[in-house]
Amino acid sequence: MKIKNECHLDRQKVMNMLSKITLFGGFERNNLEYLLNNLSEISIEKGEIIFKEGDSPSDIYIVLEGRAEFFLNGEKFLDIEKGFSMAETAVLGIQKHVFTAIAATDMELLVLSKKKLKELFHKNKEVFSLLILNMARELARGVALFGDNKHIYTSMEKKKIEKK
Repeated sequence: MKIKNECHLDRQKVMNMLSKITLFGGFERNNLEYLLNNLSEISIEKGEIIFKEGDSPSDIYIVLEGRAEFFLNGEKFLDIEKGFSMAETAVLGIQKHVFTAIAATDMELLVLSKKKLKELFHKNKEVFSLLILNMARELARGVALFGDNKHIYTSMEKKKIEKK
């Protein structure tokens, strides 16, 4: 995993993509800008583990480029791609990851670390509150859709499953 010190992203394109992700629903432009300034960019090579089943969650990921595969008990069950977020409900629930995410291609990700999330609480209550509200909604959607321990899905992933 390579952390980039300088962001080479087209900020306008990233802002447009973030505005379409349910995790950032209801965010006004200034709040998205503030949030984007608190995200880091990382590159992941094909085959690299993003996070592993049983590990403690530390980050929320937003896929800018590439595709990841999710595995539960060693069995692939889902692909996600550009414009999707992952691991937000694990970070919110302070629970261990219940699945493994592996880069199926080279990937570019935005990362909101647990540390930055805590800083948001102290520095920008509006952004923090909206983010937590949206995370709770994602969790509720997953529980309503899949019940029990299946809250690992997000509403975006639900749409992909429904298409199959």
